[in-house]
Amino acid sequence: MPDGDEASFLGEFGQRLHSGDLGVVCDALSDYQQAQADTRWGVDNPYRPLDNEVLFVARDLLDRASALDDENRHRALSWSLTMVWHLGEDEDADRIAAILETTSDPELREEGVMAASTALEDAEEPNPRLLAAVRAIALDESLDARDRGSAIHALGGLDMPEVEALFVRLTKSGDVQVQVSAAGQLASPKKVRVHRELLQQLVDSWPEDAGLFSRDVRDALAGFHSTFWKDARLNDPALRTAHDELRFPLTDETCLEAFTTLLRSDDPVAVGIALDHYKDSEGLRHVLDDSDLADAYLPEVLERAREVLRRPLSPAEVSALHMIGAQHAEPEDADLLVDILGRTDSDTVRHEAIWMAYGLFDETETADARLVEAVSNVIFDPSSVSRGTKETAIRILADGLGAGADDVLLRAIREGEPHVQVHAVSYLVRTGGLDRHRAVMEDLAESWEERPPARFWGKNPVDLVFGKPHSVHWKGLRLKDPDLHAAHKRLRLPTVDESYHAAMRTMLESGDVAAVGIALDHWWDPAGALARGGEEARRPARALVLTLIQEILRQPPSPPELSREYGPHAAHLTALSALGIAAKDDLSVLADSLESAGPLRDQVLDTVRDVLWSIEHSHPRLVQALGDIVCDEAVPMSERGQALYLLAEVPSGNSVDALLSATRCPEAEIQAAAALVLARGETFEEHRPLIQALAANWPTEDVPTEVVEVRELLEDSDEE
Repeated sequence: MPDGDEASFLGEFGQRLHSGDLGVVCDALSDYQQAQADTRWGVDNPYRPLDNEVLFVARDLLDRASALDDENRHRALSWSLTMVWHLGEDEDADRIAAILETTSDPELREEGVMAASTALEDAEEPNPRLLAAVRAIALDESLDARDRGSAIHALGGLDMPEVEALFVRLTKSGDVQVQVSAAGQLASPKKVRVHRELLQQLVDSWPEDAGLFSRDVRDALAGFHSTFWKDARLNDPALRTAHDELRFPLTDETCLEAFTTLLRSDDPVAVGIALDHYKDSEGLRHVLDDSDLADAYLPEVLERAREVLRRPLSPAEVSALHMIGAQHAEPEDADLLVDILGRTDSDTVRHEAIWMAYGLFDETETADARLVEAVSNVIFDPSSVSRGTKETAIRILADGLGAGADDVLLRAIREGEPHVQVHAVSYLVRTGGLDRHRAVMEDLAESWEERPPARFWGKNPVDLVFGKPHSVHWKGLRLKDPDLHAAHKRLRLPTVDESYHAAMRTMLESGDVAAVGIALDHWWDPAGALARGGEEARRPARALVLTLIQEILRQPPSPPELSREYGPHAAHLTALSALGIAAKDDLSVLADSLESAGPLRDQVLDTVRDVLWSIEHSHPRLVQALGDIVCDEAVPMSERGQALYLLAEVPSGNSVDALLSATRCPEAEIQAAAALVLARGETFEEHRPLIQALAANWPTEDVPTEVVEVRELLEDSDEE
């Protein structure tokens, strides 16, 4: 927001914070909490500049809460503890401890424990009193597992022997959920090393449904084995010991020693496991206390990976390719990749080699022609190459080479299997290839007839080629007339010029029910003309659209085979949708539509309702048309009632006249509904005699609700 607006916004918030009115202060803190909760969606908390003031007010409430009555005390403590959870510091520890030591309120206990976690984390040395208070909650068997689990979690960031001993003690609790909470705090790689036997016994004793966090403990006991060697077993006992130490190290030194033992061994599987541990975020860096220590080994790791790739058919080459990847690929690696792609029959190796090649395409101005050919061959390999690998090759060539990949992608369009064609078309669109090769791509898209063999990241590739929308109510239909088909294609292009308007006129004037419907969809749908040129793009066709709406509403349903989704209702729904847009500029159009609606009257009334709700004003001609419906005894009662409701919902200058006419209808329920609107209006006193006379003639039993409400209003006004 502008600086002036921000200052005003924060000034108003600050005034509320310091107002001295507890309700106002707590409402301000509630606004802060909501804004802080919204940060999970990636937005900033606009109150952040006043964090210090928020914390000051929260502390003040904590200090004086004891002087408040029970209800206000609870409210003050609840909001102030929530603020301390977000903003608190070590100096708040005694305040929080005092509440945790005395409260029996579950809500305040939970909020206090959350605030305690912040204060404990902020301290160089945890406050002994607060530590004892949280520890007591964790041990209190009279509390439920959720409260105790929150306390255990609050202590989880403290690396202290006595806290670790507490967690061990709590794993012996009779409550399985408390066991799970405590075990979760012993599930780091180093603690698993120490407590593996205890944790394994616990896991074995738990039921399968011990809760979501029990899976974390089970996963921690398994540790990170590797990426590509999970089923492999190292034969050498020393290497098995090193692998175990790497997964669950006691110290950083022993961890790195185990890592280098595997990396420098002659066993290709051990080397592959080491490379996987270096590459994966759950591997080496995850188990090191100081993850930066791993950086010093990068040169050796990369050199070892390249040594593996220089050995023909090394089992570890998949890990080596994965390790180097696009991030560490160098021009000199092109020879290795060309060789690997030419000889491997492993789809996994092929896939990792392609990703490594991406780094070379992305880093060099002129791509190595041999490597481009090797990656391209993957797309057309008829043997064991998976569809996913072929699609990855297309992506990497397109993203890495841009227009330089056109020849390969065009060949994929001509020769590839259907899913490969979709990927080739989609990536050509992404690299601007649609402008370079429109005819070829449109021919393929048309051959799919709106039923492509695959989608591209959830998108219809036909829409990527021709543009969106096809239409709303006629999706999947191809216009058989060549001129109408060409006009439809023009409407889907992203620009608006005279050719766009000419195409719109061609379709609207065609007399072809589907072509007219598709054009109307483009006219009214926000993704159509509006998205391409704003309201100006709609204006040239507006008069013709208005005429066509009235004609379509008078016509019978459209042929059902023209619309897969909407069947015979497609034309009428299209016209009603267009009516909802056209009428916003001229409500008399709605009156025309109501007068000629016939069997579609109820649907037109729905459109009238939507339009009136969106603009919140009416029109004399529309009021008259609605009044005529209300008074027409040949119209179904439900539609008459809806028309009367619309008269009341958005009144106009002649609404009262229409309502007075309705009171002369023979049906009591119409009379009463109209009278009720008059009785609630500003002209009640003027029309009281009429309303009283009507009410006197209405029956007394089995009457509509409106009758009862009118009589109650009359009685209430008489008492005044």
